[in-house]
Amino acid sequence: MKTLVVVLAVLALVGGGTVLLVHHHGGWTTLTGKAWAITYEVSAQPAETLVEVTYSESATRYRKETPRLVTTEKPLPWTFEVVINAGERAQVSATPKARQVLTCRILLDGVEELTSATGQPGETVSCDSVTGT
Repeated sequence: MKTLVVVLAVLALVGGGTVLLVHHHGGWTTLTGKAWAITYEVSAQPAETLVEVTYSESATRYRKETPRLVTTEKPLPWTFEVVINAGERAQVSATPKARQVLTCRILLDGVEELTSATGQPGETVSCDSVTGT
């Protein structure tokens, strides 16, 4: 009987310590790294052109952080895969060099379209969507 009481006391201490430790580090979702596979797409008419693209990506799926913005110059059509942590904003925008008409899309798991947009000739196009929690 005494052994059972000691074992239960040790289990209660270990369990309570684990709960306190997880809570201290932001909760279960922070430690489990829930994140989404996002695909950004930008295309244009005429199709082959160089544009400035800005997109968001999470630095790591293992810490809950606001996604960072990256700006680069890429030829079109352009596709890029990133990880966005749960509950964060996935976004992509592109600015044409001339009067092209740009289209952007954000896909979940490369299949499900979360959002899309087509800009006016010569204007920046933007797509954004908040990932599920």
